[in-house]
Amino acid sequence: MKDTPKIDFVVPYVNNQDKIWRAAYIKFCQENNLKDRIIDLIGSRYGGLTYIYYQLQLVSKNMPWINKIFLLVSNKEQIIPSLLPKNCVVVLHEEFIPFSFRPTFNSTTIEMFLWNIPKLGEYFIYANDDMLPTGKLEPKDFFENGKIKISWREQEWNARSNIYSYQCRNGQMAIIKRLKAEYDTSLVLKPLHSFTPMIKSHCVEAYKLIKDLVVPHIRAFRTMYQYNQYIYPLYERFKYGYIESDIDFLYTELEEDFNLNHQIVCVNLEKSKEFVNKFLTEIKKICE
Repeated sequence: MKDTPKIDFVVPYVNNQDKIWRAAYIKFCQENNLKDRIIDLIGSRYGGLTYIYYQLQLVSKNMPWINKIFLLVSNKEQIIPSLLPKNCVVVLHEEFIPFSFRPTFNSTTIEMFLWNIPKLGEYFIYANDDMLPTGKLEPKDFFENGKIKISWREQEWNARSNIYSYQCRNGQMAIIKRLKAEYDTSLVLKPLHSFTPMIKSHCVEAYKLIKDLVVPHIRAFRTMYQYNQYIYPLYERFKYGYIESDIDFLYTELEEDFNLNHQIVCVNLEKSKEFVNKFLTEIKKICE
């Protein structure tokens, strides 16, 4: 883009070892007859490696043009302040998520209100904390001529799909219907599970467009009836258009050999101790 605007970086984070967070989680489950959910505290859903500090180091190293990093947490005990970059702003859920939807233990609830983060810039990149910028990146990798740059996948829709696929389809069907756009509904659109560029004012438009469909299904835990962050790039696609991304991306579950010689690496699961150890060794070297 001519006169490249400031671009912010937004990432939510959960530290499941934080006593305040654990107490809130257990209290909510007990008060809402969700005792089975307490099992998740020691399960894979909230387990695994802590990537956030590697991610933040790498954003500073490989994306030095980022204006501010907004780290979204439920309380300040979630993070270690001394490990945060100088341009990192810690934002509590209570600062941007309406009271009626808190507490939440669900990233899709957080994602519905990204546009409401105080002092967030017009252009920003949203990421999960397991997505690491292992190579150099530039603003033009995410925005060009006022449009977002993103990659899409089309898959045949299957009623036996997982919760994530249902959430993607919910957003797709709602956006298409309200914008009166044409698209083959036997297919479901999913962006690459990577950094998502967003334009704040367009996010506000998208939320208002389908708010009546979104709000009734917002929950503290994920369900198949909810909507996820992809309502925002879907809105861009059908309302403003988009540009195909050419970022070099790797998705891994650490179950087979890999290399980190890519611009962005998403480590979604940790299936092999051997490759987890290899990852830890290599990511520390890249952060140096």
